[in-house]
Amino acid sequence: MHAFIVTGASRGLGYALCQTLLDDGYFVVGIARNAGPALEGLAARHPERLLAVNADLSDAGQAAASVRTALQQLPLPECATITLINNAGVVTPIAQAGHYPADEVVKAVAINVTAPLLATDALLSATGGLPARRRVLNISSGAAAKAYPGWSVYCATKAALDHFSRSAAVEQEGAANPARVVALYPGVVDTDMQSSIRGSDEVQFPQKARFDALKADGALSSPADAARKIVDHLVSPDFGRQSVVDIREL
Repeated sequence: MHAFIVTGASRGLGYALCQTLLDDGYFVVGIARNAGPALEGLAARHPERLLAVNADLSDAGQAAASVRTALQQLPLPECATITLINNAGVVTPIAQAGHYPADEVVKAVAINVTAPLLATDALLSATGGLPARRRVLNISSGAAAKAYPGWSVYCATKAALDHFSRSAAVEQEGAANPARVVALYPGVVDTDMQSSIRGSDEVQFPQKARFDALKADGALSSPADAARKIVDHLVSPDFGRQSVVDIREL
């Protein structure tokens, strides 16, 4: 059995990743605030290979607990591979320093940084004694490497996720059964995050017109197309050779 745990599974890229993995014959556990209701359609088509775990990943305690719950529902001795995809993320607050809503900053750091760190920690801790090959895929962004005015919180959190991935990958090099840890840039995908960007204040985000044009020109990747490319890389022998990758360059 090949098992995958996907956070942010209820919509957008996370939902598309679940759908692609299920269509490929894999076992999937989807984690999201309303995972059960959101994944009902997929569950009807794949009742024996999809489980749902409800968790609010802005709550640090739930981030680790949701992964432990997912693992408890898996027949771990039968798993040849166990993969965690930290997909959940937020682009808000779209605001420049000096104009931050403090509560949104706290939430962004919790979801974009704290949750994937604690989820990864939970996976590695719980599976360290298993023979299964382990993989962690952190969905990052080109914003981790490029500064955008108005995205200073988003850029900073994704940069943190990238460097966590690099550091965790180095740590695993000396392990008896090393996990492969990778941060991946999925490109510009047509999700609710893009809707938030197009609905932002141009004063706070001066590049808003560029993202409006990407939508108008049909230049956004569909979640299904992005998920297909991501899964193909994830299960390939090349996964893990680079700790930070851009799917558009593979």
